[in-house]
Amino acid sequence: MIRTIFILILALMPQIGMTAEKFPEPFGLTWNMTETDLRGIGFSPATDDGDLSILTSVSAPKAWSKAESYFAVTYKGKLVKAGATSVNFTNDIYGSEGKAEFARLKALLTKKYGAPQSSYERIGGKLYDEADEFYQCLEYAGCGAYLATFEMVGGLIGLQLEGKRRGEGYIRLLYESPEFSIAKAKIEQGNLSSDEDSL
Repeated sequence: MIRTIFILILALMPQIGMTAEKFPEPFGLTWNMTETDLRGIGFSPATDDGDLSILTSVSAPKAWSKAESYFAVTYKGKLVKAGATSVNFTNDIYGSEGKAEFARLKALLTKKYGAPQSSYERIGGKLYDEADEFYQCLEYAGCGAYLATFEMVGGLIGLQLEGKRRGEGYIRLLYESPEFSIAKAKIEQGNLSSDEDSL
């Protein structure tokens, strides 16, 4: 009898509040919130490409201290991807400030979500290989990269330090919910069907 009750409790756990791991919701946003909700908290439409739309804002309900702007991507009017871009690191010839903020964020994300599935911190692979050419190298394809990705429950968190020009760069932090992967697959399937019809 006790064994039967224990098995029943285990079977009912998901239904009585013990839910599976949920993909993180960044900056105080909620997955699947509508474009109307996003406009209500200060986001403005930036681009509209059929089913996918991008909205931007200079603030978010829960701000990242280094953020300059935020973006939200919706699929059929519901939030599926979000991110933020930091203020520019300027007069940072050796990348010291950018690297320090990248390391701080990577440590915070690792503490919350575990070690990243991929992490790459290298420069000087091509063309720009001097210490004072840090951001030029990050800007130049194939020269180097500072990035980390955290994958969980079908979604992805990406952290990247990017270059703009000599002594200047910024950090991009993005969250792709599991729904974003589904949206991408549906869009690609739609494009394939459209191509088949047009040929």
